[in-house]
Amino acid sequence: MLILLRNILIVSNFLFSFSYLNAQSFNNPEDLADAVNTSTNGGIFIVENGSYHDFEATFEIMATADNPVIIKAETIGGVTLTGASHFVIRKSAYVTIEGFIFNGEGEDTLVKLEGCNHIRISRNVFELKTSESIKWVFIGGVWNDNTYPFNYPSHHNRIDHNLFQNKDTPGHYITIDGSFDNTGSEEVYYQSQYDRIDHNHFKNNGPRAVNEQESIRVGWSEMSLSSGFTIVEHNLFEDCDGDPEIVSIKSCDNIIRHNTFRGNYGTLSLRHGNRNLVEGNYFFGSEKPIGTSASGATLYTGGIRIYGTDHVIINNYMEGLNGTRWDAPITLTLGDAIDGQSSNLSKHFRAERVTIAFNTLINNAHGIEIGFDNNDNYNKDLEAITIAYNLISGSENSLVEIVDTDNDQGDKITWINNLMYPIADASILTGASITSFDNNEAINENPFMDFDNSINVWRTSASSPIYENTLNLTSIQEDIDGQERPIFSNPGADHFSNMSIRFMPLTEQDVGPFAEEDNTTSISTIGQNNDVLIYPIPAKNKLHLNKFNSTINAFKILNSEGKIILTEKMDSTDTTIDVSYLSSGMYFITFFDEQKVYNTYRFIIKH
Repeated sequence: MLILLRNILIVSNFLFSFSYLNAQSFNNPEDLADAVNTSTNGGIFIVENGSYHDFEATFEIMATADNPVIIKAETIGGVTLTGASHFVIRKSAYVTIEGFIFNGEGEDTLVKLEGCNHIRISRNVFELKTSESIKWVFIGGVWNDNTYPFNYPSHHNRIDHNLFQNKDTPGHYITIDGSFDNTGSEEVYYQSQYDRIDHNHFKNNGPRAVNEQESIRVGWSEMSLSSGFTIVEHNLFEDCDGDPEIVSIKSCDNIIRHNTFRGNYGTLSLRHGNRNLVEGNYFFGSEKPIGTSASGATLYTGGIRIYGTDHVIINNYMEGLNGTRWDAPITLTLGDAIDGQSSNLSKHFRAERVTIAFNTLINNAHGIEIGFDNNDNYNKDLEAITIAYNLISGSENSLVEIVDTDNDQGDKITWINNLMYPIADASILTGASITSFDNNEAINENPFMDFDNSINVWRTSASSPIYENTLNLTSIQEDIDGQERPIFSNPGADHFSNMSIRFMPLTEQDVGPFAEEDNTTSISTIGQNNDVLIYPIPAKNKLHLNKFNSTINAFKILNSEGKIILTEKMDSTDTTIDVSYLSSGMYFITFFDEQKVYNTYRFIIKH
């Protein structure tokens, strides 16, 4: 039992002591809330298996990394909460909610975080039958409390390994909101920061609403200039049709990577904000036909739509999509505002200084579409767009289309070594009045792709062309598989390699409450409290540590059962560990000094 509890807590990303392992059991929400809110040394609070109606609880507890609070079902999926059941977590830290089935019929957000940090919502099932517009899981601030620290954004929360399903009314499955400061001459909005949404399964969100039914919304227009540093990764989206934006990004400095989209009407939309990274995602049309909404709108399976500045769109794979106009595999419409020149943050700010590189578009009805002006409502041209090293092949329509001929962007777009291979009735470029491609911009040659039946995607082969990468971007050092991308590499998302694949298209076995822990990446996230950089992962013989916090002077390595197998001093900034003698598998590393313990990270050894 001790080993089992150690595993649970380590995988929960918290550093802890094992002194409080006397778990308590409850079947009443008031008793549960009282016990949690009066706890002084963390603890495990178990809800006994069963079905509970109107199980409502508000938790307010500042736990610690050493002594977290874990509120969990007796077994994962063993507790069903019906009626108006919901949880509010307010002004709290280091709390985990785990293993519940929310099968509600109320008018409240199912789990709401207000002014919280280091909260984990894990391995739950969310479903809500209601006629109201409800945000199912919400991360925000404490709107009636501007005292420190609650006038600052919430931060470092995690929503992982959950199932969200069967949403048929407006509202989002997950909303990342934030806080505001009204102490100055005007209100300033800040998004919750450094939150992570990973390994969730989102499905059956529909039918199409006019607006506000995204599966995930990160930020909103009034806080779109703030930096969220949100990571959305390793999630699966299926039949998420409720909004033209499956995932809507409305803030700055977020990462959307290694997600899989299967048969969704809509796009991943960079709707507001700047400096976002979209990397290594899979988009499949899944033979979903063109649809029609109740209002008569045409519904398409789409890819990525882009507004704002300084985004990087790399290593994405798009196959079998039927979208056009708003929903093309890659959509660059014109805008109705320019960054820094409009105070109306709800505008469609033109795309500017955007890099679109090493993406694979194959067997789609359309390819890259440029210049749509929404019936002359958008009149701001694109600026400084780079489209490079993409692999585009199809058998119909055009691989690149200027949607409105008068809106050809000409030299506002730089094209570099894109492999464009039209087959059957397809063409390379249509609608252009200025743009024409030379051999250094669009190269018409056979990509020699092979279909990989093991993961059902088209991949490069040993015969695929190789181009020299002249882009100076550190983010283009790996391909969609997580394999090294050298300077001379294949165009498109996949660089041919015989190395093992770290990232593959996701299935329902990879996500949700009963999926195994993902061993492909470190659990560490980008954030202001990250103290150490660990690489490479997976490690083979050597593991390198770069510390940014000078007070750290030691570390421990634990195996998957929580047993300490190595303790060493860490006197220098850079440390290399010999791990060649350790067997392949999952390990944990903890950093500390004489006064406190810092972060715990997971890493993989693979010989």
